[in-house]
Amino acid sequence: MQIKQSIIKQFRKPTGGFGQIVGWLMTTKNKARTNWTIEKLQLRPSDILLEIGYGPGVTLKKVSDSLTSGFVAGMDHSEIMFEQATRRNKRNIERGKVKLECGTVWDIKYPTNHFDIIYGSNVHFFWENPAKKFKHLVSFLKQGGRLVMVFQPRLKNPEDQIEEIAGITKKQYEEAGLTNIKIDFKKMRSLTCIYISGQKK
Repeated sequence: MQIKQSIIKQFRKPTGGFGQIVGWLMTTKNKARTNWTIEKLQLRPSDILLEIGYGPGVTLKKVSDSLTSGFVAGMDHSEIMFEQATRRNKRNIERGKVKLECGTVWDIKYPTNHFDIIYGSNVHFFWENPAKKFKHLVSFLKQGGRLVMVFQPRLKNPEDQIEEIAGITKKQYEEAGLTNIKIDFKKMRSLTCIYISGQKK
């Protein structure tokens, strides 16, 4: 049980040598979820985005590569992931298309009503109070902006609870004041993936 908890802790916040390995695993194992995330974001070349929990920076790089006049900010609480993502996104950072920071959602320094899209992948189910953090994130969205979460639940027999889990997240979105909530599912090799998007009034 201790080993299992240690692994879960590393995926929550990678640290040390094992954290380096976790970053590599995220890069190699999450391609299907990354590609689906990009598809569901429906990016425009001028979008201003924020990724919460960018990990090794794979999705963030694909997002920033697709932008012309747009910009992607990133926030992740792992220093190991900050280092890996910085190396991976060096070119776009130098071009001013990307800015990465190490911290939590409470450390976001951008103005309110700033982002077109805030998104995350496999992050919110680690939070103690997702609705509270969703509400905080919503304050940084422009009117009509979207909060997008794409995730594969980390539960025993999650396939039996997929719709229930999506419903819980939808309720958290509603508590955060989001409207026009959309949910989708996609079967993937390891586990069904859930997409949920909500819009700021």
